[in-house]
Amino acid sequence: MGFGFDVGSYAVREVEGSDGPEDFLAVFNSNPEFLDASTLHTGVTAFTTEDFEKFLWHNTVMENSHCLAIRVAEQIVGVVTLLVPHPREGQPWVGSLIVDGELEHERVANQVLAELERILAAQGWTHVFVGPMVSMVESIGWWRSFGYLPVERRLDNDKREVEVHRKLLRC
Repeated sequence: MGFGFDVGSYAVREVEGSDGPEDFLAVFNSNPEFLDASTLHTGVTAFTTEDFEKFLWHNTVMENSHCLAIRVAEQIVGVVTLLVPHPREGQPWVGSLIVDGELEHERVANQVLAELERILAAQGWTHVFVGPMVSMVESIGWWRSFGYLPVERRLDNDKREVEVHRKLLRC
């Protein structure tokens, strides 16, 4: 099942074959702190085409995975990755929600996440999970402000320490 929706001035659609890495690099490279944290603080603050191709492959090849581009007009301004359902929790999991650092994160992310949660609830899912990296304190605060509650700390598949959060979805 694919995901696609419009919310405000944003069109959120599955990444397509015509979407090239160069269409996403500006979004990723405008978030150097996230890139450094996601690469285990190895000093990586900019992605190359190859780095993004790995990210895209990782987030589209797994069973139940979805990689969504957030667009304004035809310009990509963000990316959302999902597992629906996550194999461990049996419920949806937001893997990443990355917005162009030149934009106001909340203006984009709040609308997109609220609509995504509404869609998941309408599909019958009861909870949604997210695992922001422990080193991304502002990110954890943002997720909590959106009603996500901490469940546990653990290592993700890339050996990064994350704080797993869960939110009850309301129909």
